[in-house]
Amino acid sequence: MSLSPYNEFILVMPSGAAKGFNDLDLAKACINLYYENKIKEYSKEEEYNDSQEMVGETRLNICQHLGVEEGECIVYYLEDFLEKLREELVFDEEKEEVISKLLKEKIDFNIYNLGLDVILHDVKTVDMIEPFGEM
Repeated sequence: MSLSPYNEFILVMPSGAAKGFNDLDLAKACINLYYENKIKEYSKEEEYNDSQEMVGETRLNICQHLGVEEGECIVYYLEDFLEKLREELVFDEEKEEVISKLLKEKIDFNIYNLGLDVILHDVKTVDMIEPFGEM
């Protein structure tokens, strides 16, 4: 089973939801949208007047708090993930099922439901962090 995946990258959200991407900018946009929505939710819970007024350090603190509480959004190289799955998964039927899902254009499953989070620890990640603040 040496088919090539449609996507180059896989984004795993803190909930375990996985999505495939070929463009890192689209993955980054998905991550940014996720955190913008989380900041809005957080600002309502903490009774901030306007989330637009939360800039700089306040927004950074909220995102850090969310990262500690929920985990972070992580982008992995899909080919590396597939390689690890081929090495680690024991049962051929399970291996074929999982890999076939990852080869598709639309990747739509939860890594926690499939118990793949342990394997992801050994998979190469894409550094998505950009410089923040004054340079």
